[in-house]
Amino acid sequence: MILDPQRVQDITQNKAKLITALAQLFLSELPDMIDSIELSFAQGDKKALSNAVHRLKSALGNFANSSYYQEVGALEQSALVLDAAQWQMDWLTAKEKLDTLIIELKQMAGL
Repeated sequence: MILDPQRVQDITQNKAKLITALAQLFLSELPDMIDSIELSFAQGDKKALSNAVHRLKSALGNFANSSYYQEVGALEQSALVLDAAQWQMDWLTAKEKLDTLIIELKQMAGL
């Protein structure tokens, strides 16, 4: 499980409407966050890539378990120094987990 349900419940004081609103906001912003990451990578702009991943990481702080949050944090740092091919492999792995988080979050929020 990538979602940290206890964290979501703590942040929202377990209010169903607030969970739904927070989930909807995250899910509506997520495509733009992913596009920014992928565009920055395609352009080879390491600083913009690191910043784009930081934006995603910040949003994940409301939902993700500690392990996944740290994984995305490592992507943010490695964007500045890692070989592009290796970074892309790490991103694809993280993106698969993001897909799992989306499913888990939608289930929790009743979406």
